[in-house]
Order: sequence, then structure tokens, then C-alpha cells
Amino acid sequence: MSAVYGGVEGGGSHSKAMLLSATGDILAETDGPCTNHWLVGVDKCIEGIYDMVQKAKVSAGLDPDTQIHSLGMSLSGGEQKAAIQKLIDQMSERYPKLSQSYYITTDAIGAMATATDHGGIVVISGTGSNCKLVNPDGTQVGCGGWGHMMGDEGSAFWISHLAVKTVFDAKDNLAKPPHDITYVKKAMDEYFQVSDLMGMLPHLYRNFQKSHFAGFCRKLAEGANAGDALCQYVFIQAGKILAQHIVAVLPKAHQELFSGELGVPILCEGSVWKSWELMKDGFTQVLSQAQAAHSHFQKYSLLTLRHSSALGGAKLGAQNVGASLPVDYSSTAIVFFSHSFTKQ
Repeated sequence: MSAVYGGVEGGGSHSKAMLLSATGDILAETDGPCTNHWLVGVDKCIEGIYDMVQKAKVSAGLDPDTQIHSLGMSLSGGEQKAAIQKLIDQMSERYPKLSQSYYITTDAIGAMATATDHGGIVVISGTGSNCKLVNPDGTQVGCGGWGHMMGDEGSAFWISHLAVKTVFDAKDNLAKPPHDITYVKKAMDEYFQVSDLMGMLPHLYRNFQKSHFAGFCRKLAEGANAGDALCQYVFIQAGKILAQHIVAVLPKAHQELFSGELGVPILCEGSVWKSWELMKDGFTQVLSQAQAAHSHFQKYSLLTLRHSSALGGAKLGAQNVGASLPVDYSSTAIVFFSHSFTKQ
């Protein structure tokens, strides 16, 4: 059998697997559940990955009992070295026929490897959030990615939490809400199927599910698009804090990243970016303020992937075993917003 390379995009809500030929052709793609091992545990994580890859083998007409050459995984929660090694060890032990080699990186690095091999900044905002600067020489600087207890700012979870917290604080007379809470309170009651604040407690504690809680963000987006001021407010705040992640890593960016045709390339991944128009004012405001302190920061472009970051995972997995998987970067990402700063 000619060489086949696998890639996995593992998210906090859903995942995707992909198989590629040695020439970079996509042989099969499959979908799967959350594979963030911090959320679902190691067992469910590797089971989900195994099921997706095996289904992809069948879809590609391959023998499911024959190992692929490498499996590169771009996983949310794929940062800590000891945890990564534990995943790889258990996967090798439990599923010896899955792959000859394994490689795990973060969702941010996998996304960047899908978009370009020249570096940039990637900002992920899905169920959770993360930001990573990748310089042209491969050096990395991160901001965020600490999960919902310590971070996830600007994510679907964070937006949902901000809206729900605003309702709680207004009802308690603890803080005056920035806008009327009527729409958000009604949407909250309907989404979580509760009639009062006490009814929310099981969703916040005993029955807490991060992906379900984050799903409330969709209802807030609907409200924002319909004109509700509080819904619009929480998305503007999300835009501001996501931009602040970029400001945090900008001082460590190499000069080459500022001088390309696109200016600083910023790869935006995750479902929250579908609401870009709602976040735009807050986002651009923060970066415009930051430009004053970075004279070489004259332009930036926001890009989104046209392929799953499983592609980048596959490329990095192949690279890990000494293979070079060709990727046509002219078709992997597109620019959806650019801004040039006019010197005063």
C-alpha cells in the first residue's frame, strides 16, 4: 500500500479526521464528537479519534486493519507534554493497527500549519479560545488557552457566561446592566428550559456541560442580529478581548510578519468568528489603539480556513516521521477582512 497520512482536528464540541495520499490528495474525511481530553477524559478522547480514523479508512477503500504511516492530531487541550504522551501511549497500546506513528499539537498550531508555512497569528474562538503567534522560524508565543476556569476569553462559553452573569447580577441588584436584560433573560429561560435563576443551578454545577453552555451563544447571536442591545454588547466585548490577545503577542512577532502583502496575517478559527460583523467594532478599536505603540504595525489581514485543520495536523504528523506532505497554500485560506492604518 502506498503511504497514507492521517490528520485529526479535535475541538471542544466536534471533531474531524482526514486521510491524505503522499501527493497531498484528500482520500476521505469523517466527523466525530468532542475530543478535548480535559473535557471528556482520555478514554473518550482516544475512542473518538479511533472511530473517526477507522471510518475514514473504510471510506477511502483501505483495509481498516492496516496501519496508516502517521497520524497528526491538532487538538484543543493538546498543550501539556505529559498529557500528550499519555494519549499517544494509550492509543498505541489499545489500537495497535491504527497508525505507525503519532504526533499531537494544539488546535492553534494545527490551524496555522493548514494556512501557511510562513507563520502568523492564529486566534481560535469556538467553545473555548486560544491565541498563538508562530514566527517564520517556528518559534511560538501563546496567550490564553487556559480553559473556562482561567480564561477562554472571547469564546462562545465566555460570551454565554457574560450574558448569563449580567442577568444574575441585574436580578440581584448587584450591578446595573449595560442594557435591558429582557431578551437575554427570556432566551436563557427557553434555551436552558428553566423558569427562574434557581433553575439554572444544575446547569452551572451538577449537570454542567461546557459545550451545551457555550451553545447559548447562538441564541445571543440571533438576538444581536435582531437588534437587542445587550446581545450586541457582549459580542463587542468579545471582539475587544480577542483583539487584546493579539496585542499581547505582538511584541514578540518577528519583523518579517509585518512586511508581507497581507501585513500581519491573523488566522481566525472557530464558530464565534461566524459572528465577525457583531465583533468587528470592538476588535478593530483595540487594534487601532495598539498600533500607536507599534509603529511597524501598519496593516493586518484576517483569514479563515477553507479546509479543516486536520490537514495541518496531517502535514505535521508526516513531517514528524521525515515525510514532506505537499500542501497548496494558495487554496487553504481566504482573507475576509483587511485594514491598513493611515499615518496621521
